[in-house]
Amino acid sequence: MSIFYDKNLSLSVTAASGVEAVTKRELQDLGYVPSAAVNGRICFSGDFSDVAKCNVNLRTADRVYVNLGTFSATTFDELFDCVKTIAWENVVEPHGKITVNAKSAASKLFALSAIQSITKKAVCERLKQKGFSSISETGADYRINMNFFRDVCTVSLDTSGIGLHKRGYRMETGEAPIRETLAAAILMLSYWNKNRVLVDPFTGSGTIPIEAALIATDTAPGLKREFLFDTWPNAPKVLSEAKEEAQAKVKDETDLRISGFDIDGKALKLAVRHAKLAGVDKYVHFQ
Repeated sequence: MSIFYDKNLSLSVTAASGVEAVTKRELQDLGYVPSAAVNGRICFSGDFSDVAKCNVNLRTADRVYVNLGTFSATTFDELFDCVKTIAWENVVEPHGKITVNAKSAASKLFALSAIQSITKKAVCERLKQKGFSSISETGADYRINMNFFRDVCTVSLDTSGIGLHKRGYRMETGEAPIRETLAAAILMLSYWNKNRVLVDPFTGSGTIPIEAALIATDTAPGLKREFLFDTWPNAPKVLSEAKEEAQAKVKDETDLRISGFDIDGKALKLAVRHAKLAGVDKYVHFQ
């Protein structure tokens, strides 16, 4: 049976260095009990509806993962054997496309390409032993993340796909753009709120004012985009419910004082366009 129907999944989110505390606070505000951040990763428990809820609502996280296992490995033989013990037949659908990404810090196994190839070999070997006659990789995309830290590997499945900083409103960028997740983190660290004036004198393509308007109106950052987990045929269809719940919380704030200024006319045109795509153009003034 697919693990995605488990009511007590081990989940995690990743965040940029220095942002973890803000992301942890977001998780707490959503009702979760997160662990301390380790190497940019914060763990918590939930079911598959929580996967959708976090992808739609988290402003500062990079990605949301389903954790599949943790083990210690200092040789490639150990890596192969440990990966093979995971019940991949309950994770990947028969024709699923398997992609492996790897990171390693302070570990004996640091050759990322080797970690990736050995992991995929072990996954395919397990699937064949469990009756998968052929692995055509013509179906849905399953992205396995191998994260080594001090010789301990956390194996997880990426549910987000494209990073969560991609809100769906920024089609083009100016020079040196700030990521949407970082802009949101800056605002949340400053404890800015909708009752205060916000002025961005170097607004560029408008990311900080737009993120401020999204926060002020309680507009979830993931309302206008899709996620990888929703393409999995062996997973519950929970995205529409999460988006409906988030949409119901959106407020129309008529007294916001959010402005962005820039000397670059081209950048300002981008900012106006992005605000319209984000649905917050009536809340933000660009000049």
